[in-house]
Amino acid sequence: MLEAKDIFKAYRGAAVLKGASAVLEPGICLGLAGKNGSGKSTLIKIIAQQLKADSGKVLLDGRSVVGDRCFLTIKLGYIPQSDALADFLTVSRQLELWRAAVGAALPEADGLLGLSELMPRRISELSGGQRKRVSIALAIQSKPDYLVADEAFASLDAEFRESFADWLRRRLAEGMAVLWCTHDAAELHALCRSVALIDAGRTRAVSAGEAAEFLSDSRKG
Repeated sequence: MLEAKDIFKAYRGAAVLKGASAVLEPGICLGLAGKNGSGKSTLIKIIAQQLKADSGKVLLDGRSVVGDRCFLTIKLGYIPQSDALADFLTVSRQLELWRAAVGAALPEADGLLGLSELMPRRISELSGGQRKRVSIALAIQSKPDYLVADEAFASLDAEFRESFADWLRRRLAEGMAVLWCTHDAAELHALCRSVALIDAGRTRAVSAGEAAEFLSDSRKG
């Protein structure tokens, strides 16, 4: 079980997270919903150790994983909202370097995300949707036990959304845990068994229907 517990984070003195928590359990996709600026991406980045919390803990089976390289490269997969790909590398080289770093390769990812045709191209030449496909492929190379995804379907072509969603369902059935951050209520219904809503810097458990209603009301406002 992976747990983000009582996370606090402020930027320039303005509190974004005020004790937010999330628990990822094997075989469960937990949706993370909230209006823009609510702190969803901040919480995701803290779990993925891209940001440091002001206070709070990230625990794996009760043990802190802060600074744990094995956890970050093998057990955790992270799909960021904005990728951190190296523009000067080819897709093939980017994958090769990451596979060497994690000591694992998932050949099925190439077909799943249609990467074969992209292999010789530089990252800088790719469209936003193509870059997202590469970013997803990197995140799942080690077949991680935990996947945290920040708007993973954004800019992704419909055919790859479907194939990736099918892969997610298979891995969930095998015991992978997923934290799925989205502003799309349809994704919550389709993928998530439970939903955590971030509001006013804190998280609370809601149904997918309640989350959808909250998101709809926030857009109207």
